[in-house]
Amino acid sequence: MGQHVWMIVAIGAIVLVLLTGGFLVRLRYLAGQVGSFECAMRPPGAQRWLSGVASFRLDSLEWYRLMSLSTRPSRVWRRLDLELSAGRRRREQGRVVEVHCVDATASPEGFDLAMMEESHSALIAWVESASPEQPSLY
Repeated sequence: MGQHVWMIVAIGAIVLVLLTGGFLVRLRYLAGQVGSFECAMRPPGAQRWLSGVASFRLDSLEWYRLMSLSTRPSRVWRRLDLELSAGRRRREQGRVVEVHCVDATASPEGFDLAMMEESHSALIAWVESASPEQPSLY
C-alpha cells in the first residue's frame, strides 16, 4: 500500500510542477508582447481589484487576468467604443493612476483601470489616435 501512496504523491508533484510551469510561461508570454503593461481592473459595482496584464491591439484593448492559465483575454474593449475619464492618482505622490472607463456598447456604469502613469499616458494616446470609422458601402 505504501507504494501507491508514493505514486499518488509523485503524480501530484508532477501535476503541480506542470501547472506552475504553464502559469509562468503564460505570464512571460503576456508580459513580453509589444504593447503590454500591468493593469488592474475593477468591474462595475465591485470593491476588489483584479490583477492583470493589458495589451494594445490594432483596434482593441485586451485584458488578461493574472491568476489564470487561459491564453484568451478575459475582457476585450474596442478602441472606438472606449471612453476614458480623467485619471486620478491613488496617493498624492504615487505613480499609480486610476481611470474610469466606459464601453459605449456595454453597460453605462463602466469599470475602473489602475496602471502606472507611463501606461496611462500610452493608453490615452492610443485611444485618441484611433482613425475614424468609415461607413461600409455594402
